[in-house]
Amino acid sequence: MKAFRLILGFCLSAPASLGFANITGSDLQNFNATTNGLDFVTVQSSETLGKGIFNLGLFSNYAVNTLPRYEAEDGRDTDINDSIVAADVNFGMGLTSFWDIGISIPSVIYQDVNFDGDRGQFDKNGVTEIRANSKWRLWGDREGGIAFIFGTNVNVTENNPYVGAGGKPTLNFEFAFDTTFNKIAVGANVGYRKRSPGERVEGFPIEPLEDQYIGSLAASYLFTSLDTKLIFEFYAGMPTKKTETVKNRTASAAEMLLGIKHDLTDALAFHAGAGTEAGNGTASADWRVYTGINYVFGGENEKPAPLIAAAPKPKKPGPPTPMIPKFVETPEPGPAEPAGEGDEVFVLRGINFVFDSASRVLPGTREILTNLGQHLKKNTVEKVIIEGHTDSVGQEKYNHDLGLQRAKVIREYILRSEKIEPHVIEARSYGETRPVADNGNYQGRQLNRRVVFRIIYKK
Repeated sequence: MKAFRLILGFCLSAPASLGFANITGSDLQNFNATTNGLDFVTVQSSETLGKGIFNLGLFSNYAVNTLPRYEAEDGRDTDINDSIVAADVNFGMGLTSFWDIGISIPSVIYQDVNFDGDRGQFDKNGVTEIRANSKWRLWGDREGGIAFIFGTNVNVTENNPYVGAGGKPTLNFEFAFDTTFNKIAVGANVGYRKRSPGERVEGFPIEPLEDQYIGSLAASYLFTSLDTKLIFEFYAGMPTKKTETVKNRTASAAEMLLGIKHDLTDALAFHAGAGTEAGNGTASADWRVYTGINYVFGGENEKPAPLIAAAPKPKKPGPPTPMIPKFVETPEPGPAEPAGEGDEVFVLRGINFVFDSASRVLPGTREILTNLGQHLKKNTVEKVIIEGHTDSVGQEKYNHDLGLQRAKVIREYILRSEKIEPHVIEARSYGETRPVADNGNYQGRQLNRRVVFRIIYKK
């Protein structure tokens, strides 16, 4: 956290005073890592951060040939005429199970211009704009969904010819779509960028940009054994009407990138990759490399988790099953539990276990298990199956053993505290093999770390 405060303080203390169409700094930015850090790099999925979950992100990228040149000749040479190092500090927060918000602060850290003649460049380093967004998931499950995103870009770069003198904030309206096929996730964003340009900045031979259509595509593959996603993205913007721009670049812009996201720990993810322009457009880099981290926290450690009642199976002929006990809370809609045995099914989320631990439980867990044990003693129970489930971080065998240890710890606790016959309760482990959410992000792994109770009553 100290590092983030230092970076943020540096950024806010040095606004850029003369900058134009820099891909890593203005509201034309093509490389713009998501503030929630979910799923892809710059392309939004339909998923939002869960309630009480926070994401802190820090990204940097080195881009070549992004600054505007005003020469009349067509085409571009292959020399490195300018290069820029930029950083983005991102903050994301989940407000509900379907709504998150975020803010991003991009800055120019370093620039090097290697040509003479008419051109645009930054007068000094610092913050170039402030970006804010809010995303609502309209529909979805673990396989995909649809979300609406509203965002705004507030330019703080002086004399930005693409915004114009007196230009107002830019408004962005987007829809995000995504779906999953086994370990492959695909996503698409489509939207409209509403600009309120000012007057042409004196001395620059270009008009401020007008409204744009924006769109992007993404695909990723999760290598579970490596805790790594391979990500491909394509993103583009096209003006709704013709705008006078730099002679040798179109007003449209398009880029693509290939990168990886590696989960170093349960909460810390590392990004790295490279990209190139897909068209000779305004602010498009000949090529770029990027790296970044996302640190996620909150949610599971806010308070002890209750037992969660899963959807009950259809009743079979015989004595009616007991009512759901009072200590079980009905949660907001969550992922469905895979089919299996049990007249009643309860889920104890991984919130009760410290990450990577089979014995260290958080406060409140013992009380919940005691209540469950008393519930079992009051009813004619034939069998209780305790299933241990984990996320995919780590080796498969290790996760199987960890899930079994967790199930055994809970079994032994109930046996000792409630004096239930040992043959009634069985401990099993499915490790990482039965996920109910995406193992490629923090909150999905939270949902996958769980203990499932399947209660079978005597008929």
